Amino acid sequence: MTIVFKYKTVNRPDGTQVKIPSIPISLNGKVKFDTIALLDSGADISCMPKDLAEVLGLDLNKEKSHAYGIGGMVDSVETKVSITVQKGHERYTLDIPFKVIFSNYDFPLILGRDGFFDKFIITFDQDKERVSLKKTK
Repeated sequence: MTIVFKYKTVNRPDGTQVKIPSIPISLNGKVKFDTIALLDSGADISCMPKDLAEVLGLDLNKEKSHAYGIGGMVDSVETKVSITVQKGHERYTLDIPFKVIFSNYDFPLILGRDGFFDKFIITFDQDKERVSLKKTK
């Protein structure tokens, strides 16, 4: 079965608005946290800000490594987080790797390829401003 989500409108710091391929998810840590995640086919791994990881009660005392992206090189910790994607009667719960980013850079939660994109056939329909997820076997 395929689930379809409309692109979400976000406000940019310069006051403009743009529609981006984002989906609602639940993060399941010591607490459950509902949020919107950006689907980023250019991201090797999913990532989240340190503040969100603290809300979830994730262990951040692991060995730090580096993450590289548009913001340059930043300190990070790798962990696994259970997420749930749901729409209507379709519900998928996955444990996926995340990099927790230790920086003051403000960014949305990002779902990258490792652990997420490989679980779905993902179709981005830019003209219709929607993204479709079809679970692979």
